Amino acid sequence: MDQVAVRAGYACINLSLKESFRNYRLATVEKEDEEKITEVIWHNVRLLRQIVEYNIKHNIYVYRISSDLVPFCTHPYVKEIYKEKVLNNEEMYHHFTAIRAMREEYNLRLSIHPSQFNVLSSPKKEVVSRSIEEINAQAQWIKALRGQNVVIHVGGSYGDKKSAMERFKTNLRYVDQNLISIENDDKTYNVEEVVEICQHKSLKWVYDYHHDRCHPSQEKRGEQLIKAYPPDKYHLSTGTPHTDSRPHADYISASDYKNFTDFLATCGIKEADVIFEAKKKNKAIFHILEVCGNGYWKLEEHK
Repeated sequence: MDQVAVRAGYACINLSLKESFRNYRLATVEKEDEEKITEVIWHNVRLLRQIVEYNIKHNIYVYRISSDLVPFCTHPYVKEIYKEKVLNNEEMYHHFTAIRAMREEYNLRLSIHPSQFNVLSSPKKEVVSRSIEEINAQAQWIKALRGQNVVIHVGGSYGDKKSAMERFKTNLRYVDQNLISIENDDKTYNVEEVVEICQHKSLKWVYDYHHDRCHPSQEKRGEQLIKAYPPDKYHLSTGTPHTDSRPHADYISASDYKNFTDFLATCGIKEADVIFEAKKKNKAIFHILEVCGNGYWKLEEHK
């Protein structure tokens, strides 16, 4: 095994299964098409179980659940259907119970990442209110599955970064802080700023290696910050068309993986749960890593 014991995972879509998560339009919700909405949610829950089973079979113990598991999850009509047709449905209950059992047996890392439209730093009260509701709804899914993280970004600066950060800190009180993890982003809030918030609030944080490359801290180096307040989880991606470009490439380059794990080793990190943020999803893991077992991977020797 490499000098840092890595459990590699991926986000949302499994490219090896024939099925994909389904959606429905707002118009479907507004005309209260109960049959269509129920059909989609049931399909998504069934698929989630299939993905978790696939992951375990293929040594993948880290997985980010799709935030589209229940489309328009905060709409009153969808909430009603979710309660009546999912939570009170015997088959759906069985799927959730099975996922929980697998999570506990294999010590899976299950997380979710609400969309970029959920921002607690917004100056618009209606945006913050909607964001709080959606973040808490998705936190309930993770809690029901005994998962670990609801990953969010701070958001925009809105022309006054200091005020935006203060709004974010204030609005954190309205979400489940036991599950919330804050991630450094590639444009606005770097590692130093995220760690400052998380230390102040005693929150977990997610270190994104590529975001740190695109938008590094100005005063303190990432190594210092990670040593002082270690992340709970990690993200890794390779940029395209250039390594330091913001868009994610199809795969993670072997050199990026090695540089990333070497960097973590210098920070004193011994183990890391890492989400591969690559367009090829689960296939990106197999592209450069080989199985060690029990959810752990190492870089293939010829890479």
